[in-house]
Amino acid sequence: MHRFRWPAGVALAAVAVFGVLSATASSSRVVTKAITPSPAWTAAQLGAPAGNNWLEYYGSLDGSRYSSLNQITTSNVGTLKEVWHNSLGTCTPDLIAGKPVIPGAPNGAPNNTTNCGSMESNPVAVDGVLYTTNAPLGEVFAIDAATGTQIWKWTPSYAGEILNNGSAFTPGSGGRRAGVAVGEGLVFNGLPDGRLVAINQVTGQLAWETAVGSYKNNAKISSAPIYVNGMVLAGDGSGDSGGNSPSLQAFRAANGARIWTWSPIPSPGQPGYKTWTNDGKGGNGSTLYGGGSFWESPVVDVARGIITVGTGNPEPWNTRGPGQNLYTDSIVGLDLYTGQLKWYFQQVHHDLWDSDLPNNGVMFDGKFKVNGKLVTRPAVAYVNKVGMTFVIDRVTGKPLIPVKETKVPQNHSDGVNTWPTQPVPATQNVLFNPIGKDGIPCTSTDAVTSLGTPFATATAPDGKPYKIGCAYTPYDTTQYTVMPFEMMDWPASSYSPQNHTMITCGVTGRATAMEQIPAASQVASTFGGLGANRLGVSDGSTPISNSGNFTALNVETGKLTFHQHWPAICYSGSANTAGGVTFVGHFGTGDGSKGDGYLEAVNTKTGASLWTSPTMPYPVSAAPITYTVNGKQYVTVEVGGAGHNDVTRPFGLLDPRRVRGDYVYTFAVS
Repeated sequence: MHRFRWPAGVALAAVAVFGVLSATASSSRVVTKAITPSPAWTAAQLGAPAGNNWLEYYGSLDGSRYSSLNQITTSNVGTLKEVWHNSLGTCTPDLIAGKPVIPGAPNGAPNNTTNCGSMESNPVAVDGVLYTTNAPLGEVFAIDAATGTQIWKWTPSYAGEILNNGSAFTPGSGGRRAGVAVGEGLVFNGLPDGRLVAINQVTGQLAWETAVGSYKNNAKISSAPIYVNGMVLAGDGSGDSGGNSPSLQAFRAANGARIWTWSPIPSPGQPGYKTWTNDGKGGNGSTLYGGGSFWESPVVDVARGIITVGTGNPEPWNTRGPGQNLYTDSIVGLDLYTGQLKWYFQQVHHDLWDSDLPNNGVMFDGKFKVNGKLVTRPAVAYVNKVGMTFVIDRVTGKPLIPVKETKVPQNHSDGVNTWPTQPVPATQNVLFNPIGKDGIPCTSTDAVTSLGTPFATATAPDGKPYKIGCAYTPYDTTQYTVMPFEMMDWPASSYSPQNHTMITCGVTGRATAMEQIPAASQVASTFGGLGANRLGVSDGSTPISNSGNFTALNVETGKLTFHQHWPAICYSGSANTAGGVTFVGHFGTGDGSKGDGYLEAVNTKTGASLWTSPTMPYPVSAAPITYTVNGKQYVTVEVGGAGHNDVTRPFGLLDPRRVRGDYVYTFAVS
């Protein structure tokens, strides 16, 4: 769906006359600052480590979040001081009070900051200007990177979008707004209704818009667009909640024209199609509503023309027909220019546990033993939700650190259709969960329900005790089974070439309990598919049961370099510098329940703390970036909290209110 192209630089007065843009979005210019339109960045510029600019969501195309800047070092980082902070103005008193997020939408919960959504984006920094987005609407901002002064803001409209059931579409709390991309004088942003928009970098006006799919079928963009070689890459998150099977798409940056599309769910006649049951037996589970959402942006090897990206879980979560369900839960290599599948590595077969890949990959060249010889190979590493790190050859798709197909417990109840083995890598696990004899993480002994009752002693909703299991313990209709859940999620991973480590941030101890819904009882969603369709009990991400893991794993050896167990969850992500400093955010002091977040600088090689910022009024749940303005190095992080693993409980464990905000903080050496 390609709606229209608005020429760059058209005056706002013309918009008012023709009424086209005003029906779709609004733009406001708060203060004047000269912005030079970005060029069509070369592959060499985007593939190099970040430096004076932070040009991509990941800093560079390889996902490393590594900067060549070294003005801030292990010796002087202790003198970092706040330069500025400001509010984006997205978490408004009206939203907190429960007023609708858009005209016609239902009211939100009264006196509740969670109406503001999550603040999990990191900006891109280009020539002294920060460009970012935020929930709930997906507004786009241009900010003076040295002073924090807002230059312009673009606000999307969702007017006239009607769902299949006749109700108005609403972005709700907005989901995850990860970030934007910049190139060719445009700022690219993905929206919760599936639109990809291009904003004039200088004026803040809409240039063009297209879509990865229809909001009527649950199309949405949850990851940051990636700009490369005149293209914009954007993935669809429609697979969850019963939407159509999603796709990763490439669009022409100049005008939004679609170049190619690739879906992780094969169509009839394509390779992998026969790994699905499409005869209606065992629930839906068909390739039309197969899941496989894209939760993170791809990383790109421009020299070889290869994209790698992790795919989402199949739908529904249980009671699907037998089959491996390719290419869900997979690391895939695609041709950058055609979208054609080059290789795949499926890290969970026939997933029943929502154990997919929402965390980004990191590309690097490393030394590995191949056929008994030590050779240098182009690699990519991904960590899955249960803390297993897979190191893959990005040319062949073969593991560079051994992976064993390990026998797992089976259940032959009707519709369960467990796969006999699951891949378990030889890399050390980054969590602090109990690890079974086969290297599979298990439920923490102190895991509790959302009411604070230990699963081990609680009674499940069906009146029976909970069964305490591990990552691949199957479940059926007879008993709730407790398993590790969504521990290594969206917080951005990074890579340091200084010691060959992948640095990850996660949640140890999170758990959920599931019971199967039989095929006859599964109910289709508004969008036509079945969605999760499970009976579930969450632990509610309480500070009682959740802690943090902040880890550096040597991706050449698979061994831990440092492994920190935090009292609060780690949900920010990290950025590394040539000065030997890694920056990471904290959800809050102590167990994180107060939400008084802060930024920390650690020694990249040892993990030793070098500096912590004063506490902030909100949790840090977004990844930091670094850049220069007029030769001075700055560190910026967005501060506002997150909903997916939110341990903030300032009003008590049972109160729904959490700590949320919309601040941006920036620091520099004094």
